Amino acid sequence: MKLVGSLLWGGILGAAAVLLHSAYVPFGVLLALIGSGVGIWLLGRAWGLRRYKVLAAIAWALVTLRGGSPGVGGELLVQGNFAGNALVIAGLAMLIIGVTTRV
Repeated sequence: MKLVGSLLWGGILGAAAVLLHSAYVPFGVLLALIGSGVGIWLLGRAWGLRRYKVLAAIAWALVTLRGGSPGVGGELLVQGNFAGNALVIAGLAMLIIGVTTRV
């Protein structure tokens, strides 16, 4: 059950980051990045194993990368501007920090 929960948690964090990153730049980006890193770290604190943090980080990355690819109508949720690039690049760095930080 924790495996499904960690995937769901990562997906929710990723969706929140995608929807929040372009609001009030640069504060939305900072809040999305800090929230993602702390959320992944707290998942490890709550459930105690790194594998759950890794699964949540993978789900976060998949949701974020899906938001950066064109949809059916050609819409993009993560654009190639400062906020979108910062979310993808710094977000992956925050996930690595969140996953590798000891519980």
